[in-house]
Amino acid sequence: MSSQRSPTLWSRPFRALLILIIALIPALPVLADGPVYAGGLELLDGAWSRPDRTLTLAAGAGPPPPIVAGYQRYGSALSAPVLLNQPVTRLKLSYVATVPPGAEARVDVRGSPDGQRWLPWVTSLPDGAVVGFDQPVRYAQYRVLLLGSADLAPVVRDVLLAGIDQQPSVSAAASPAPFSIAPTFRIRATRLGMVGGRTANGYVIPPRARFVALPSWTVLSTRGRDEYQVRISYQGRTAVAPVYDVGPYSERDDYWNQPRRGFPQLERGWPLDHAAYYEGFNGGRADKGFVRFPTAMDVGDGIWWDDLGIVGDQAEVEVTYLWLGQDPLAGPPQRDPAAPEHVVDELGGDFWHNEAVLNASPVGCGMGRHAYQATTVNDPARGGPVVRWQPNLPVEAEYDLFVHVPVCPSKRERTTQARYVVQHRDGALEVTVNQRAQTGWVHLGRFPFKAGVEGYVQSGALAGEAGATIWFDQARWVRVP
Repeated sequence: MSSQRSPTLWSRPFRALLILIIALIPALPVLADGPVYAGGLELLDGAWSRPDRTLTLAAGAGPPPPIVAGYQRYGSALSAPVLLNQPVTRLKLSYVATVPPGAEARVDVRGSPDGQRWLPWVTSLPDGAVVGFDQPVRYAQYRVLLLGSADLAPVVRDVLLAGIDQQPSVSAAASPAPFSIAPTFRIRATRLGMVGGRTANGYVIPPRARFVALPSWTVLSTRGRDEYQVRISYQGRTAVAPVYDVGPYSERDDYWNQPRRGFPQLERGWPLDHAAYYEGFNGGRADKGFVRFPTAMDVGDGIWWDDLGIVGDQAEVEVTYLWLGQDPLAGPPQRDPAAPEHVVDELGGDFWHNEAVLNASPVGCGMGRHAYQATTVNDPARGGPVVRWQPNLPVEAEYDLFVHVPVCPSKRERTTQARYVVQHRDGALEVTVNQRAQTGWVHLGRFPFKAGVEGYVQSGALAGEAGATIWFDQARWVRVP
């Protein structure tokens, strides 16, 4: 005689279990569906993905990029972007890694508010790390880097990401504010060369390549994409390039960030290798050894030779870090109407000069460790450079106007009769500054300015005396309450 289970008896425990699950849902992490496996894999390079979601090095994986020493094989895996159930500000990473001696595995995470603009990577995270973002992210992505010997390889499996209401153990780099202007710093750079080599993102370097290397994994772009780009300017020529490699002297020197995670004791915009070379920081050593010559960026040959026309293998260039805000060379940047002051940096797009090349201060001197200089003339017929600080002011108001006069070494004495012409709402006024005695932030006066770009302050080589040095650094408009 066959028996049948009573549907009534079977449904009671099922209903109880269902009620229990529903009751527990509010206690789950922020994502209502609980942990989210970070999608499929979008890119494998020197790595092998097994059917059980296990990642390891492929047998034929090539050597690592030059910035990573001591390993024979290198591979990477990039997940597809994951659309989260709702925006979150905290993501928990979990994974299982088996790492034999002589091998290494690194897992990185990044977020995006819209799937288009990606925040920098948060790198080398341990299992269980909780990443905090200063703005909600709707998309997430992970990256796995695998390093091993000829016969030993790490294994990483079960990578999970979940929104969670828990104190972050590490914070992502600060997101650019809506009105941020991408910062520009003057640094020393080198020509990359290395044709036929492979970069940290797996790109095989062709002749006359167009990419750069920066000393941090946090802004390494995906091969074939340009999530993180820089604008390089040199003697009136400019080019935009993606970040495709890491180096040369460090892999954790995010000197463009504020605050910077790597070497926070150094100020923003002053690279580790520059501090080591010029100031003896860390005994003259960077992450990867003694600094023989300063360079905070490697540049592909196509940009170096063809786009910028640089002769030689080393040069001082101006670099704008475009993922951090508005491109200052893309037109007058939008300014925050609520901001109490507006700074015009001589390396930004609000600073204009009539000559392609201006003489710069010695590396590391001036506000933001940079300033321009010229030799003064007292005869208008002799010409010389003319410079202008011209912000896109968001509101009409009275402003206290300041210019910064640096104290930098020079072959000539600073001028005692620097001329500044202030063009304001009601006309123009000339102000003379003794740059030998008046240094730091010098107050030119209080003036009314219209909204927009009609107002400015202008200076140049023409001064009340000839043969002295005149300095051009930052200018600042401070709105009067």
